[in-house]
Amino acid sequence: MTKSDLLAKIQKQSVIEISRADLASLLENAAVLRSEDTGLSGLCRILSWEGFLLFQEETPRGEVLVREMNSRKAADQLMADRLAIYERMWDGCGCNIDYFKDGSS
Repeated sequence: MTKSDLLAKIQKQSVIEISRADLASLLENAAVLRSEDTGLSGLCRILSWEGFLLFQEETPRGEVLVREMNSRKAADQLMADRLAIYERMWDGCGCNIDYFKDGSS
């Protein structure tokens, strides 16, 4: 996926699904600012890519999701929210994550 393809998709919808091959390409070209293992759904990452701040995560079904973030503070807050939910999931809360909810701001 090219930069213009990714940006066009993100502008149409706040969260997009990308292939594992596109994720590998993105990771080769992005700076990983933060990476956390959820223990349940792979890694959550905050990425800096060509002047854009991105949040990448995986769903329990293996979907690779990417969203553009408005600020590092917002990205860190989304990371904290995700990790808190996964921690509660480990405790058996029966929680679910709405991966497609806009959490960019």
